[in-house]
Amino acid sequence: MCTDISELQTASDEVASIPVPINYDTIRLFSEGLYRSPHKAIEELVSNGYDAGATKVHILLPEQSESQEDELEPLWVIDNGHGMDKEGFYQLWRVADSNKTDAIPNRRAPIGQFGIGKLAAYVIAWKLTHLSYVHGTLRLTTMNFHKVTGLRLHSDSKSPVKVSLREIEETTAKSLVAGIKQRDPNAWTMMFDQKQRVDTWTAVALTDFKDLYNQLSTGRLRWVLSTGLPLHTNFRISLNGEFIRSSKENLEEIKRLSFRKTFPTIGEVKGTARIHKKKLTTGKSQQYGRSNGFFIRVRKRVINLEDELFGLQQPNHAAWSRFALEVDADGLRDHLLSSREGVRNSTEIETFREYLLKTFNKCRSAFDDWHRTQVQDIDIMTLLSDTTSIHVTEPLLLGVRQTLESGSGSFYIDNLPEVQGKDSHEWLATHENEILSEPFLQTKFEHSGPNVPALRYNPATRRLVVNSDHPFVDKLTSSGKNRIPAKLFASSEVLLEGQLQDQGMQQSMVASFLRKRDRTLRLMAGDAPPTSVEVLRQIDVAKQDPTALERAVGSTFRVLGFEYERKGGNSPGVDGLLFARLGRHERGLADYTLVYDAKQSNQPSVQAGKIDLASLETFRKENNANFAFFIAKSYAAQADADGVLNKRISSSKEYAYLTLLTIGHLHRLILLHFNHGLTLSRLRTLFESARTVPEVEKWISNLETELNGQDQVPLNILFDGLEKEKGDPKARPNIHAIRAQISSLRKFEPERLIARLRAVQHIVGDRWIEVAESGNVVMHHTGDQILREFQRQVRNLHSDDDEDFSRMPK
Repeated sequence: MCTDISELQTASDEVASIPVPINYDTIRLFSEGLYRSPHKAIEELVSNGYDAGATKVHILLPEQSESQEDELEPLWVIDNGHGMDKEGFYQLWRVADSNKTDAIPNRRAPIGQFGIGKLAAYVIAWKLTHLSYVHGTLRLTTMNFHKVTGLRLHSDSKSPVKVSLREIEETTAKSLVAGIKQRDPNAWTMMFDQKQRVDTWTAVALTDFKDLYNQLSTGRLRWVLSTGLPLHTNFRISLNGEFIRSSKENLEEIKRLSFRKTFPTIGEVKGTARIHKKKLTTGKSQQYGRSNGFFIRVRKRVINLEDELFGLQQPNHAAWSRFALEVDADGLRDHLLSSREGVRNSTEIETFREYLLKTFNKCRSAFDDWHRTQVQDIDIMTLLSDTTSIHVTEPLLLGVRQTLESGSGSFYIDNLPEVQGKDSHEWLATHENEILSEPFLQTKFEHSGPNVPALRYNPATRRLVVNSDHPFVDKLTSSGKNRIPAKLFASSEVLLEGQLQDQGMQQSMVASFLRKRDRTLRLMAGDAPPTSVEVLRQIDVAKQDPTALERAVGSTFRVLGFEYERKGGNSPGVDGLLFARLGRHERGLADYTLVYDAKQSNQPSVQAGKIDLASLETFRKENNANFAFFIAKSYAAQADADGVLNKRISSSKEYAYLTLLTIGHLHRLILLHFNHGLTLSRLRTLFESARTVPEVEKWISNLETELNGQDQVPLNILFDGLEKEKGDPKARPNIHAIRAQISSLRKFEPERLIARLRAVQHIVGDRWIEVAESGNVVMHHTGDQILREFQRQVRNLHSDDDEDFSRMPK
């Protein structure tokens, strides 16, 4: 029987209208920024149940329809948490306003903090329904995200979107969601059975699915959820009617002990102790509870969830993090505290604790023996066996696990698209066996580009690719043909990534750390001036620091073809000089010089009083510069032609050579250079004709329109011609010569062809190609290789940018 959510919405009376202070930008930033995987989005809804004090969460995925035109069943996430009354529904839709930190249901520390988990549903579906039962009353709301797609952050609308809060009869609800009964009888019993139902529950339904839903895999979701479950917990997750087991149950054990003993006043106790090769304290399962320590059960209920040591002192950490003991001791019922969480201290309890500690020590002794063979006897083991030490394999496997779990590649480890749609846990188990025998099946050196990380590791092929173009790797290999140091460096870097995760660092933190490390390695190697890709990063991070901004401006104009001389410092004056070397030009344009002054402010924009036009004009004259400009994130009233600053600079002939630029203008100019190749003579007209921000905006917009409407320089033809010219041993490939030989290139001015090829050089780096102003070209790789690297670098850059990059260079 199908579930009709629309009938749920109309089969009940509205009791309130809840305002939702939300707009499309908020939803997009929170949901698409945090949840790029459908599996992670569903996991967030499960976490909401955990934060509501639930002990069970039931997930029901829509069954595949025989016809693609049939509407899918809802995706349900049902929990037995505290539910929502009328105020609870109001709280639900106070986006980014959470009361989770005010209360800890069932003594748990909440996972969420900001109250934005419900927005996770937006990446999967357009409609989100909450049906909640609290002590005899059923209430529901439905959010249709289509209603907010038109509300932008800059919208003047003061009327928020509203959702209807309705109360519905239980008999009506049961008839409309009867499909749940067939698909998961346990969930139905929890919701509606008169004898076994719970007092509170919440069911979340997702309908009207988006394209991202098609990436949802039952096997992968089961694996993602299993990795989030600890070994022993009072929180259980069911997927399509089947409860999920923790992935930690498959961890290899060093020793297992089964025990049974009788104590005076306590009676018989029995249980199992295990110590594992891998830590139980790592991974996201920690959010739902612990997997290590003592688990003392009285009548099947763990009485020490918050006290893993059960009153004992912290033992050896390395062994303790791998140890778990479960014991059934119903006789402790008479020793429980009134809270039923923990026991009263007594002689009998101390005797019981001593027995538990002795059991741990037996497991610890086995761990010490095993650990000794892994560490102290590693040299002997290396001589006698080809088995790789766990100190190599464990960090590497952890990094692979985290990559699989996140669904996206890490800093060094590749994503695994071939695993999508398959049972990831099964794949990982197979891969784990392979990596234990030989973690690096092949190490290969490739020219991946100077701006690409030093290495990549593919878990599926166990192939380690070392980037020969990385400045640090280039240093390691420049002394000769000995590549062993570079191989050791690359393999240790992969292990470092896993070791950082092993210390509890989140994948995003690890990536941030390795990016900073990569920059440090480049500086140590004496890296060449930044390429266009790096300049964009510099512009982005320099917005809050004046010194960083003045240097980013210099780097930007170097990429555009200028020579840069840094001034700045603590003394007053300009921040930098920029020289454009045009040489002889058919239109009479000569070399020209720019001076600039970078401006920063703690305010959203630089005020007019902070801009000293007269001083900059004086500095321009003192440095014999043709033009000068200010650069800032933004200026006060910059779009207003009658603004104080615009009037001052446009109304006086004294400031005819001064221009106001913004960081946004630099960004647009660099992107135009990427896609078209800006010439120095064309940039001169910017400073000749534009003085205020609106005038600069108009100049750049006109240039964008013009260049986007022009024929693009055919890089493939240009590189083919250069490649053929490389065969002449007495001449260096020259753009002027190529243009004279190939008719399709003659419609482009030589200056534009040179600028376009220099833009390629600035993106891929000098190790690939060098282009002189004279038109001479030095190619360090084939034309095809340079063009492929250029296109790859541009794709990587564009994937991180919000601009429209539909015009990919060819």
